[in-house]
Amino acid sequence: MRRVTGLVLALVAVAGCGNSGIQGTLVWRTPPTVRAQAGRSPGIVEGIVRNTTSHGVRIDPRQMRLLDADGHKVKATIRIGRPQLPPGGAAALGATWSAGKPVRIDYGAGTLALTSR
Repeated sequence: MRRVTGLVLALVAVAGCGNSGIQGTLVWRTPPTVRAQAGRSPGIVEGIVRNTTSHGVRIDPRQMRLLDADGHKVKATIRIGRPQLPPGGAAALGATWSAGKPVRIDYGAGTLALTSR
């Protein structure tokens, strides 16, 4: 059993290495601003995310998804001000959508809740 546990831990450590997707954790520096677009129903979210890891991460907005409360994808356009974040670095993150009610952004290694101030 000890050998199996060691093997599992080794596989988890290796799986966390590499350059695919976002490695580590992103957090909102301050709560994001969520608002409806003028003259339309749904809207816009804007905020600043921070890399809380000790290594740089690459953020690909094409791989991020807005999700509603049931986990369904909300069609959206997501933008990032700085696709390469150094350790502790921050970048503007925004999204726009025209239908649906997203509650979080899935970035692969975690999610960011869309709570307004």
